[in-house]
Amino acid sequence: MSEPENNTPPPLRPAENQPVSTAARPIFMPESFSGVGREWADWVGQFEMAADVNNWDEPLKLKFLCLLLSDKAREVYNGLSGSVKANYAVLKEQMGKCLDPCDSADWNRAVFSARRRWHNESVREFGMALRRAVVKAYPTVDPNIRDMLAKDQFIAHVGNGDMRVCLRSAKPASLEAAIDLAAELELIRSLETSSVSDARVRGITVKDADDKSIASLMGVVESLRQEVKSLQEVVHTLSVPAASSPHRRDAQNTTLQPRQEYSRREGNERFGGCWECGCNRHLRRDCPYVQGN
Repeated sequence: MSEPENNTPPPLRPAENQPVSTAARPIFMPESFSGVGREWADWVGQFEMAADVNNWDEPLKLKFLCLLLSDKAREVYNGLSGSVKANYAVLKEQMGKCLDPCDSADWNRAVFSARRRWHNESVREFGMALRRAVVKAYPTVDPNIRDMLAKDQFIAHVGNGDMRVCLRSAKPASLEAAIDLAAELELIRSLETSSVSDARVRGITVKDADDKSIASLMGVVESLRQEVKSLQEVVHTLSVPAASSPHRRDAQNTTLQPRQEYSRREGNERFGGCWECGCNRHLRRDCPYVQGN
């Protein structure tokens, strides 16, 4: 028997002169762009440098650009026409017009002059933002002049009055030197104002002014408590014999001043009682002092 014939067609091979579109593994992949918190010109410059490193041609740049857009930038990209999306230069221009509508020289100078340090923005981030802004505001000015303008703007708005005084006293020669000095001053201030002191870190117990004042107040309160207790004991000691011996109290009443004795006798005669000794429990005829007892 003859062997069955193999009717499977041979695999197709590309022609020798037919180009094959292949993308190698990227050496560097730029971060995605959302259109918020970063300028389009800054991001697209980084994207083009990454495209040069990865050897991307125009079709690959269009594909990766589409993949790296998100949020607001993605919405702008979806609103463009197909002809614009097929041309990288036109796409870059249209995206810049939509995301950076004000890109004139006057606008850039106004943005640079009004730039302030944002909340939770680090010193270096603020300095780098001023460096980019001064390049856009004064593109034709000498680099040394631009660095001086950025340094003055940085010192004026990097922190409070104490930091500004320290920076101006140090007289940094460049923007980079001012950034390094401001970062060092901010670190020192954060260490000084931290809740954990150096002595507590070493295990040494240090009482501050509040602890001392509280201790002194507690001592005063304790002394007052002891004085009140002693006064209570004295009052109790004096009140016990006076309550236990009424005759002694009657005898003491005879040593009153004449005016007080007269008023007491007058009251006893009015309401009843002995006006001889001042006791209201008996009359004068029953007074033991009159009877000689």
